[in-house]
Amino acid sequence: MIPGLDFVAIDFELANPKHSSICQIGLVKVRDGQLGKTHTHYVMPPPGHQHFGDRQIAVHGITRRMIDGADGWDLMLPRLAAFAGDLPLVAHNVTAERSMIRQTSEAAGLVPPDFTYYCTQRAAQLHIPEQGPFRLNVLVEKLGLPPLQHHDAGEDAAAAAHLAVKLSEITGISDVHELFPMMKPSPATKKAWKKF
Repeated sequence: MIPGLDFVAIDFELANPKHSSICQIGLVKVRDGQLGKTHTHYVMPPPGHQHFGDRQIAVHGITRRMIDGADGWDLMLPRLAAFAGDLPLVAHNVTAERSMIRQTSEAAGLVPPDFTYYCTQRAAQLHIPEQGPFRLNVLVEKLGLPPLQHHDAGEDAAAAAHLAVKLSEITGISDVHELFPMMKPSPATKKAWKKF
């Protein structure tokens, strides 16, 4: 129990190299340092972004056939917003996740909420600089965190959540806003998108 350590850990997998092709989402809500259930869902990328690249399939094993019937980002983004509420989103290398939310939303004609984003990679670099390299799977092993099936969105989100809790334990910092370095503002968007 770590009172005040409240956030939602996230991770995405992509259908192809473009950040506008989210095909899987992983979510874990953390309250007072306690992990809730891991939620993992396939996502149908926006029209025109549904091609699956061989390299991406080799990494995560998700194919176009596997996501047939999955909800699109137009349904998944409001669910993410409702699930997170006013909690910050935490991910390992969160600039990538932030870019994926922004670009997939743009491709779907949506405006993402103004989430607060925090990065476990940057927090690890700040608080445990001697533990590099700072790849998620390396830190999981070095810090004795639960084993990770890498490149599954739910697994990676849970690993980021466990890492954030571990960093809180190591530093004694329980306030989520103090634990993480401030992020630079998201790049400005070039056109107005339809709100969901």
